[in-house]
This record gives sequence, C-alpha cells and structure tokens, in this order.
Amino acid sequence: MTLFRHALPQETPDRFLLLDRVDSCDETGATARRVFTAAPPWQGLEAMAQLAALHARWTADFNLHAFLLTVEECTWPTAADLHGTLYIGADLLAQSDRAATYATVIAPLPPSSGPDTAPAPPCMAATLTIGHTPYDTRFNGATLTARYREIFAWLTRTT
Repeated sequence: MTLFRHALPQETPDRFLLLDRVDSCDETGATARRVFTAAPPWQGLEAMAQLAALHARWTADFNLHAFLLTVEECTWPTAADLHGTLYIGADLLAQSDRAATYATVIAPLPPSSGPDTAPAPPCMAATLTIGHTPYDTRFNGATLTARYREIFAWLTRTT
C-alpha cells in the first residue's frame, strides 16, 4: 500500500482495514464494528464493502478473490454521523457462482449490545454486489487465502 499511498485520499487511515472486529459471521451474513473519528462518508462505504467482501470470502473458505462490483441505493451520511463505535451489518440477499448481493448498514451500537438487541436506525445503508472469481495468475491464491484467513482470525479474536 505504501507504493500507492499518494493515490489515496489524504484522510485515508494508515491501516486501511476499516473493520475493528467481526462480531458474527454465518451463512446469512456478518456483523462488525468500527471506531470512526468524524470519518468522511467514503470510509463508511468502504467499511460496508470490506465486511461484505470478507463474508463472501468466508463462504468460499477464502479460496475466491472478492471485489466490490456495484453500489445501489446508498444513503450518504454526514461526517458527524460516522463518529464513535458503530455497528456494521452485511445481510446476504442473493448469491450466484460469480457474485453475492448484500444489504449493508452502519448504525450506532445500542446501549447494551446483547444478542437480542436490535441496532439503532442506520446512519448509512447500501445494497452492494460483491463479485467473486477463482484465483489465477493475476491473484496469488496461496498468498491471498492465507492473508484473508489471518485477517478473519484477527478480527474474530476474543480478547
């Protein structure tokens, strides 16, 4: 990333992974959280896309390349909305052999974040389609599979 740092917006975080923790992940979707500090709206969109792509990789045992294909019905928050510890959700709507569509949201965490507590109304939402394709000569499968397994393990740690 340091080679291309000049091409990114100035407010891009040093660590470009915009998920701090994955709280749940199953066949139907994933939830995560992120501590934002007056983040610009594009970081919210990127965080939702990262969670959806991570879920798409997880469903394929990390053996597919996943990438953002389309963004639809995106509500755009103000920077004041993307501040503090926020809930990020990605619910799988449909899946084919080449793509998966997700309903994604970012919302404030409820006061008690128990399993039966619904998140607050979203401050940002979008329908995202994540394309996926087998690794090939353009994408080193052994390296990327190991990398995303390591990232997933780190994000789901229980410390």
